[in-house]
Amino acid sequence: MTHTPGHGRAEQAARIAAKPWYRQLYVQVLVAIVIGIVLGWRWPDLATDMEPIGTTFITAMKMLIGPIVFLTIIGGIAGVADLKKVGRTGIKALTYFQAGTIVALLTGLVAINVFRLGDGVHADPSTLKTSGDASQYIETGEHQHWWEFLTGIVPNSFFGPFVEGNILQVIFLAVVFGIAIKMVGKTGEPIIAAVGRLTEVVFKVLSFVMKAAPLGAFGAMSYAIGKFGLSTLTSLGSLIVLFYVTSALFVVVVLGGVLALYVRLNIFQLFRYFKEECWLILGTSTAEPALPGLMRKLQHMGAERSTVGLVVPTGYSFNLDGAAIYLSLATRAPTNCSRAPTSSSPERAASTSRPCRASSP
Repeated sequence: MTHTPGHGRAEQAARIAAKPWYRQLYVQVLVAIVIGIVLGWRWPDLATDMEPIGTTFITAMKMLIGPIVFLTIIGGIAGVADLKKVGRTGIKALTYFQAGTIVALLTGLVAINVFRLGDGVHADPSTLKTSGDASQYIETGEHQHWWEFLTGIVPNSFFGPFVEGNILQVIFLAVVFGIAIKMVGKTGEPIIAAVGRLTEVVFKVLSFVMKAAPLGAFGAMSYAIGKFGLSTLTSLGSLIVLFYVTSALFVVVVLGGVLALYVRLNIFQLFRYFKEECWLILGTSTAEPALPGLMRKLQHMGAERSTVGLVVPTGYSFNLDGAAIYLSLATRAPTNCSRAPTSSSPERAASTSRPCRASSP
């Protein structure tokens, strides 16, 4: 049964209002974040020992993402009367994702070129060395071909994407299986019914895991502050502030404008509806734990299962606007830090320069 948007929001509001404020998940997550910051600041050695709490929660959420995406897409596609509608939805989504990512990159470049973070540092790029994950990513990027992204969509085995957590490959499998089940007609009806029942079970497991969200946020924040310290965050404060301000403006102006024009929805109402997911992302520093709850709430609002199942997981792979803004800032700021000549365009210099630490005054 599909809920209308008004009915879904009213039912959600009534359910939340019935709970005391201290039992609401977003309040518990917020309190856990504050406690984690204090613990990491005052007792860093103890705080770093909290890392397994955060990583275990994130791992548990990632465990459910693959099955939820797979089952939701199959159930959505198999339940659509016209497969052409699924194709049109996919094309519209990819077009929007491409446009949104470009706008996000441009927004970040405009912000970093206006505020010029890193000017005056005068770091020497020849003295900087990369190690660990950074050097591995550079080496991979230097030897990677453009077409490997397309060929990488097809998995080597059926269970491989679920084990590796490759959501794009999970989407590929789900779309293929969903179309196949739809095309076999009555033969696939028992499978569709089984998928629906299994989806309910997986979402029930999700509700169990979400009860540990405050612990996950506490562990992740404690470790981050205890490991890197408030002084490190302070030294990167200007970049962090610029990132959050730029992201907030992008969400309110760009995404808010799209919502207002396309679906007549207020972006701030959407913030209130997804406040639990927003605090969860802030506490764990990753968006993946919020994916299952986001999909469930969108369906509860009245969005069709096929649309939610196809668009949201694909957006996690193709439309990471926050990551696009961060990359545009984080690649341009080191160029401002360096003493390298900037005869070429700033954006080109940013894409080829090596990262430098912001530990200088």
